[in-house]
Amino acid sequence: MELFESKKTKGIKSQIANLVAIAQLDGDFSHAEKKLIFEIGERNGISKERVKEIIKTEDPIKFKTPENDALRFDRLYEAIEMMLTDSEHEEEKIDFCIELAIKLGVRMAVAGVLVKKIVAGMKEKVSRKDIKADCANFLNY
Repeated sequence: MELFESKKTKGIKSQIANLVAIAQLDGDFSHAEKKLIFEIGERNGISKERVKEIIKTEDPIKFKTPENDALRFDRLYEAIEMMLTDSEHEEEKIDFCIELAIKLGVRMAVAGVLVKKIVAGMKEKVSRKDIKADCANFLNY
């Protein structure tokens, strides 16, 4: 089945697997975290059944690096959104998101600042569009 999946689908599956990892960092995969993962899957065209399979799988899903800065931001934003669904182990989750940012192709020198800037914007209820515009310089190579 995976042989016939598009790059986009593989990237979204990789993102959902990353979100599951963030949700499980504190040992409590909460209802709110599951709900958000299903919403993100649905927004990206992944069925609830497929999301359930990804959540339950023991097999690692190959990490896919986004092909552009817009996708990099979207993947990082979703990871931080997941991180903020509960406040337990926030520092550990921030560290995970910084590592994820680097894997997504964000320069190591700015990954921490970028993650903290997104977190601050989300906590202040700044719109996603405005946060993205504010962070554009951190994403451009």
